[in-house]
Amino acid sequence: MSLSAEAEAAAPEKAPVRGRLAGAAPAVVLYTVTSLVASGLLFSVEPMVAKLLLPAYGGSPMVWNTAVLFFQGALLAGYAYAHWSQRRLGRRWQPLVHVVLVAAPLAALPIALPGWTVAPESAPTALWLLLVLAALVGAPFAVLATTGPLVQRWYSWSGLPRSDDPYFLYAAGNAGSLVALLAYPFVIEPAAGLVTQTRWWSAGYVGFVVLMVLCAIVVRTRRPAETAAADTGPDEPITWRRRAGWLALAFLPSSLMLGVTTHISTDIAPVPLMWVVPLALYLLTFIVAFGVRSGRWLPATVTVAAACAAILPVVFALLSDALPAYVLALDLVVLAVGGLACHGLLARDRPGPARLTEFFLLVSLGGTLGGLFNGLLAPLVFDWVAELPLAVAALALLLWAGPRPSTALGWTAKAALLAGPTLMLLLFVLVGGTWGFLLGTVLAVASCVLLTRTRGAFALLVAVALVLLIGAQYRDSPHRERTFFGAYQVKDEGELREFSHGTTVHGTQFRDPARRRVPTSYYARGGPLGDVSTAYGTADRVAVVGLGAGTVAAYGRPGQRFDFYEIDPAVVRIARDRFTYLRDCPCDARTVVGDGRLRLAEAPDGAYGLIVLDAFSSDAVPAHLLTREALRVYMRKLRPGGVLAFHVSNRHLDLAPMLGATARAEGLAAVSRTGGREDEEAAHRSQWVALARDTTTLRPLTDLAAPWRAVAPTGPVWTDAYSSLWGVLRITDH
Repeated sequence: MSLSAEAEAAAPEKAPVRGRLAGAAPAVVLYTVTSLVASGLLFSVEPMVAKLLLPAYGGSPMVWNTAVLFFQGALLAGYAYAHWSQRRLGRRWQPLVHVVLVAAPLAALPIALPGWTVAPESAPTALWLLLVLAALVGAPFAVLATTGPLVQRWYSWSGLPRSDDPYFLYAAGNAGSLVALLAYPFVIEPAAGLVTQTRWWSAGYVGFVVLMVLCAIVVRTRRPAETAAADTGPDEPITWRRRAGWLALAFLPSSLMLGVTTHISTDIAPVPLMWVVPLALYLLTFIVAFGVRSGRWLPATVTVAAACAAILPVVFALLSDALPAYVLALDLVVLAVGGLACHGLLARDRPGPARLTEFFLLVSLGGTLGGLFNGLLAPLVFDWVAELPLAVAALALLLWAGPRPSTALGWTAKAALLAGPTLMLLLFVLVGGTWGFLLGTVLAVASCVLLTRTRGAFALLVAVALVLLIGAQYRDSPHRERTFFGAYQVKDEGELREFSHGTTVHGTQFRDPARRRVPTSYYARGGPLGDVSTAYGTADRVAVVGLGAGTVAAYGRPGQRFDFYEIDPAVVRIARDRFTYLRDCPCDARTVVGDGRLRLAEAPDGAYGLIVLDAFSSDAVPAHLLTREALRVYMRKLRPGGVLAFHVSNRHLDLAPMLGATARAEGLAAVSRTGGREDEEAAHRSQWVALARDTTTLRPLTDLAAPWRAVAPTGPVWTDAYSSLWGVLRITDH
């Protein structure tokens, strides 16, 4: 046969192929859009629900970690159902059954908090929160969680283009998740209140139900001959060692993401922006790993991620309180590199479509185990926040999961490179400041990158770093404790006993009995709180939200009653057992356990002449204590002529302008003072804002020699539905 005849014979075959591809385009778009919408709904509801719950749990950063644990568990349940149902029911019946399941949660919408949201004192807080989440959003979230693997499996049954490798839909779903996460703090939260958000989310779920019905129709109407290849392909054998590898590679970035989230939200603020950015980075690494077919970047990424294991655990645990705000970006860089390395290794080892649902089930299980470790196990096992340093150190194990190094180093080179971490610490101590830290870290990581070529020596370096890290945590610390609300430490520093929450000192006391009634740190008599006490300290009843070491009790006078509102019973125990301010106070010092705003709302109206707001989670003030609705609660509890005194010191946020704007929206006057007497012993610089119904009430402060000035209301107005960090973040360290 001639070439022209062969071409003529082939032409009739090409036309139907082109026609089938053109006709398949709407179905491909349908499946892609369904993956995007489902993932967008799945990940936009996470920050929305966590923000709904935050006020009931004192603004604790662990609210987000516990919520993520619940969402990971629901995702695991959804993946387990997807794996079981597609195997048991098959292409003929599974889509029909699933459509009914998808429609069922419509009866539970819109989302609304149950009346029993607040955890009773006798119940474990984290477990109660998981129960509330199950009632609040469990059904629709679990159904949405099934979409990723099921839509991919349906697509593999459809005979559509790339049905033999439908993992591109996984990347599309992660892209939808990423868009939804980034849209929440930047678009959704500023534009709509929480009630409106829940209504629009419910409308989006209705649209998702319609899309799933259409997808089910497509897979049901495709001819069996077109889908035979997907069902009759080889059943790839999977060893238990390979399954364990999938679990480990999913566990590590999940734990790393949650550790980074806790690290940055504890010191800045537990708000959606601080939750969303790490989770968005985590998803972005999934998108790159499963969406970019070329894996040439993977060996170098694994090497750099492993090199971080020898240096950064020490940085996170020992130096984080000394770093300026912008160096916290180091957290996000490590998360990006570690996530890319782990997810890249997962993507490289992914099985064929026949094992797709099992693969995603095990990946989901690994992620859930990471959430269990960070959310439940670590707070029980460790009395310090160990999970982030441990997760970073575990990146060293990636050297055994990736390709073997092509060359090894001699012992002379190994000894020289082992000096890298020492050089880093010396530069930080001798040069000091940001540049000394950054230069030392770069040199140390570079040396570790080379050292990774010899796995044994590198493993020894990581082990030594961990031993030194753990030893440093327990040095000179007579008391450590960790609860749902934070990690606490009491230690003696010279003449002072110091109480810390996370990376921030929350109070000090002189150990000398003759001086132990002297207020210190942020509460010194020469500072702003001393002025407030001078002007308004004769009130017979004073409320203090946040206990710390109990230093505010040093201002108590005979005949007065001080009510301290503290959410964590452990802090009450520490203040009474390790410090003496409460015992030494000549006033009647009482403690009320519970969220300060909620418990203060139960007090009689007009009960207090002065309310001091001093609640912190490490360096962050819980946002729900600073909103318009919170101010209304406080003002109802104040007598005429009463004053609110807010402690707003923060390394990363400038809260005074926001509080001034929020106060003006409520018709209140606001003045502020920053600093203290420099010659006062054991005093710390602090910033306070005083609010009252009118400027006349604040005159006793503004008439003092100390510089109390009117607050410029230039910041955003915070409400329970809106507390964005834009407008309050400090660009440089102060």
